[in-house]
This record gives sequence, C-alpha cells and structure tokens, in this order.
Amino acid sequence: MPTTTTSRRCIGSARFGIEPHEAPTSDFPKQPSRKDGLGRMCQEHWHAYTSGLRKDALARKAGEAPANDESSSLSKVTTAKPTKATPTSKVERPSQPSPKAAEVEHAEALIAVVDALPADEHVKRVGDADVQTALQTSAAARMSAD
Repeated sequence: MPTTTTSRRCIGSARFGIEPHEAPTSDFPKQPSRKDGLGRMCQEHWHAYTSGLRKDALARKAGEAPANDESSSLSKVTTAKPTKATPTSKVERPSQPSPKAAEVEHAEALIAVVDALPADEHVKRVGDADVQTALQTSAAARMSAD
C-alpha cells in the first residue's frame, strides 16, 4: 500500500519575496502535467506570484518601471536596443497598427482574464484550445514586433 505525504515544500519566489516553506499537500493546486499531479507552489503563494508577474507585465506595457528592483534591472537588460546603426538605404515608415491588431488585442485580453483565475481554474483553462490560440497569437505578434 503506497504511503501518502501530508506535507510538501512550496518553492517560493525570491523575485517576489516569497520564502520556501512546508505546507499541507491539500494547499497545492492540481497540475496534471507534473509527475505527482501537484503544483510547485502552494495556492496562496501561486496567486501572489502570478499577480506579481501580471503587475510587472502591465507596468512594462505602460512604460513604467516594475515594482521591485530585481525585475527592474532585468527589464533594463532585456529591453536594451542594439547600438548598431541602421542602413541608410532603408526608408523609415510611420508605424501603423497591424491588420491583426484587433485579433492580438483580443488574445491578450483573454490571456489577462485567464491569468486572473484561481490557480486550479487557471491550469485547466490554459489547456483549452482558445487560450492556446491566444497565446500563440500574442507570441507571434511579439516576435514580429522585435
């Protein structure tokens, strides 16, 4: 007969000041893709972590610095533009919204709604076809913008 563990280690997050700790297994959200079927963070800290990620993403999108210093320095490194001069033969055109801008905006709105869900619902919803399509659309838009 297999033994069941009653506590599990929540990994925490140094970026958001969440200390690793032991918690009952009932506090962990289900995550079917993992071998043991449970998430790596307890539900309370998973909410705090995803909320922090969402706030940082919104701050980046608004052009503000993220709330904590570590991610601020990280974003400065990742958003630095190369210093290589652009060729003079290339004609600069005024930026126009992509014909798929509305589709990308809708996809990002859906992603934001799914991100705001409680952890167990979030995990279920991320696997749905419409959310996967939205993630692909958003990623493709980001890749073409770079």
